[in-house]
Amino acid sequence: MSDDDRPSPTLRYQRVLESSAGIAHAMGHSHLGVEHLFLAIIQDKHTVPTQVLSHLTDLAQVETSLRQAMASPEYNGAPPAEAVWVPASELHGLVKALIATVPPGTDWGFNFAGDQAWILVGWSGEATRTAIASARAHIERERERPE
Repeated sequence: MSDDDRPSPTLRYQRVLESSAGIAHAMGHSHLGVEHLFLAIIQDKHTVPTQVLSHLTDLAQVETSLRQAMASPEYNGAPPAEAVWVPASELHGLVKALIATVPPGTDWGFNFAGDQAWILVGWSGEATRTAIASARAHIERERERPE
């Protein structure tokens, strides 16, 4: 299928996208994320995913839980308690190295806070410190590699 043959969005798709932007705006968010899209989907009772999910779970409870998560300090950039802080200038290189060194399936994440950034690997400060040390070693090995 070529780019010219891409499927065209349906009207419902367009409405859900517009609704997700409205949800983000109403929540005071300057970004539009999957979480906003998911809220818009489950609020539209006519979408196929909403109909399927409504048979499996209480959608009001899902919406409430998602909104609570989005109101949490962690969602708004507060670091988890076990997070390890690094200079923000180092984060780009560390993220590239973490992709190469953290075992597949291991949960990890990061976020900025001014000129600092936090990283959390495997929900443990010790695992994070070990992963950062491995990532830094990986960066050094890459620098020493002849071109």
